[in-house]
Amino acid sequence: MNKLAIAIVALPLACLGGGYATGMVLAPPATDSLAVSDSVTDEPAQRAADDTPHVQEDVSVGHLLAEDRTIIRLGQMTIPVEKANSVSYVVADFALKLESLEVAERYKRVEEATRLRDSLLTAMNLAAEGTVLRGVAIDSDELSALIRDLLSKDYEGVEDVLFVSLYKQDVARL
Repeated sequence: MNKLAIAIVALPLACLGGGYATGMVLAPPATDSLAVSDSVTDEPAQRAADDTPHVQEDVSVGHLLAEDRTIIRLGQMTIPVEKANSVSYVVADFALKLESLEVAERYKRVEEATRLRDSLLTAMNLAAEGTVLRGVAIDSDELSALIRDLLSKDYEGVEDVLFVSLYKQDVARL
């Protein structure tokens, strides 16, 4: 009985340690940047055949976030876009460029930031019903303009909608 108890405990632990060590040896080295592919390329046929997520990340937005105090970051949202044969999941990390520092300070408050996030979610759901998010590649400029126009109706001082990152993954329906 004692040997059986040792085997039940020791064998999984040995496998766990071996698997971890093998993973550390075989895994590619970690880098500071994500693998980025532009989702607004001229190769939609290649993207349609590709099973990897569509990723767009604007490197300049990261510098703007650090330097410009009129830009506020609102976080990440996932929006499903239902199609006939698939569901696309669009994951967007938002930031807003505001007209002045005073407006930015006002929208950084929890209450206003929450209202902005709710409005962003509503705008993204409206975009999901239209053609902007239904194509093979997402036109980030068109999506940004659409969201900016929708937000400008209720929030003054919104100059631009920025995407820190923008991902799209199609999942086939069974």
